[in-house]
Amino acid sequence: MTSHRPFPRHRTRRALLLAAALLPGLALTGIGTASATHGGSDSRQLDVVGHLDLADVPGENITDVWAHGNYAYLGTFDDGSCSLDYTGVHIIDIADPADPEKVGFIPSPPGTRANDVKVTHLDTPAFSGDVLVYSNESCGSAFNPRTQSNGVAAVPGQDGVGIYDVTDPTNPRSLKRSFGDYPVHNTYSWQDGDNAYMIVVDDVNTQDVHIVDMTKPQSPQEIAVTGQLDWPAGIDNIGDGEVFLHDVWVQQNNGRTIAYLSYWDAGLVLLDVTNPAEPVFLGDSDYASPDPLSGEEPEGNGHVAVPNADGSRVLLGDEDFAAGSLNSFTFDGADSPAAEAGFTPPTYTLPGASFQGPVHWTGGEGCTEGEFDRPAVAGEVALIQRGSCFFSTKAANAQALGYAGFIVANNAGDGLITMSSGTNDVITIPGYFVGQSTGEAMKAAEGGTMHAEGIFDGYGYLRLLDVTDPGNIVELDQFATENVFANPPVPGDRTMHNVVVDEGTRAYISWYTEGMRVIDFSGDSLTEVAHFVDTAQGSNFWGVYLHDHPNGQRYILGSDRKTGLWIFADPA
Repeated sequence: MTSHRPFPRHRTRRALLLAAALLPGLALTGIGTASATHGGSDSRQLDVVGHLDLADVPGENITDVWAHGNYAYLGTFDDGSCSLDYTGVHIIDIADPADPEKVGFIPSPPGTRANDVKVTHLDTPAFSGDVLVYSNESCGSAFNPRTQSNGVAAVPGQDGVGIYDVTDPTNPRSLKRSFGDYPVHNTYSWQDGDNAYMIVVDDVNTQDVHIVDMTKPQSPQEIAVTGQLDWPAGIDNIGDGEVFLHDVWVQQNNGRTIAYLSYWDAGLVLLDVTNPAEPVFLGDSDYASPDPLSGEEPEGNGHVAVPNADGSRVLLGDEDFAAGSLNSFTFDGADSPAAEAGFTPPTYTLPGASFQGPVHWTGGEGCTEGEFDRPAVAGEVALIQRGSCFFSTKAANAQALGYAGFIVANNAGDGLITMSSGTNDVITIPGYFVGQSTGEAMKAAEGGTMHAEGIFDGYGYLRLLDVTDPGNIVELDQFATENVFANPPVPGDRTMHNVVVDEGTRAYISWYTEGMRVIDFSGDSLTEVAHFVDTAQGSNFWGVYLHDHPNGQRYILGSDRKTGLWIFADPA
């Protein structure tokens, strides 16, 4: 497999929640408009059955949703303070779907958020009951003091997963407070005979697929670790280097147990975990070049993958919060790896879809205006060292001193990140992040010219894959909502997020600002059949779960980051 891209478009390892709204006064020049092959807004509205706004969770900090029996479980993200007052798992009684009520709360360990939540019924020789597994990731910022409402400072966060017995959800019992010494973003649990297993997504290590025996959930045991180093070279066909596990689903079909791994720029990876202690690589998908909807080089961003009932099809969702990409970046004519900031005007929105200027080394970290050696000379781009304060603070100081743009140089190697904001400063100048060696070259060549070019390529969308032959996975169709390729972009997070599938040909998607979407994939064609967008408050759906309720009805559960739990009637 070879790379099709002349210049890598770098992103963070875990996608940042970044809106790519245009700022006033920015010209759009020479940018075409792509359109999706399927519409969306004219489909029928989903019927709302119930809604619970978790008023005790401020901001937009609700994450995943799962349900079991008469109860739903909501995870939480974090604001800058990473408050113990709401980070954890919120337990909701949905016995009456029209009147959901919060009945419990499992607080995260200090300095930790519970992003992913899943509940599984286990019946093994060592345990019989309902088990909640939630992910542990550190939260808060080193530049913000983390305190709780009682004034107590938070301590550094914990890693791994938390495991609780929720057979009685009103009285959850801790089985394992923290298992694993690495931060975890997602998990999936299943039972096979008398044994139960779990795949845990490792946020930081290259070998990021951890397989755990949880037959006795009080004492889980890791039995295998695998990842890209064990698999054929070149699974990333777009050559971006962003190859990591983001999410996982496991399903048993025809006597085999298959793990469906959403592996970012590598797309879908299939593992046979019939023998969980010896996982076997089966195959991976490729991203077509050019991308079938944007017409540009593919970005990857494989975020979530879920199979249909017989395992012959997979719904693969890409998560991309930026409507544009950095197509090239040079310094004094030489290609230089770089990443656009996530809180500044995208390069593709600037006149000519480009930006350039002489680079001036400002002498330090730029955490105050006084740390700059001087104000800008007209058109200069400030070079600032990484460290000690928020990227947005550095940007605000450069902007106040008259610089036309800014570049932050890494202080710990040549790795690239997408810089996120940590303050409320409104930044109107473009910003870029470069590796340490590029930064040193810029310092040594004072006044050298940087040049960046951007393109519009839309937000993340849904793909339908034929995985009948794991060695030759075929992309059959794509679906994008009406605003994924709107140019200029419509403000908001227009990328898709999570997806679940019923036993037939319906997929249910939480699509952030685009609301909830129900997609039919019969005939290997993706067509929207229903949707919901909260026109009063706006939508921001993170999670989705298809729940067979004890009352005999099936409901769609959605977790809105701001407005809480929504319960919809299933149109199927």
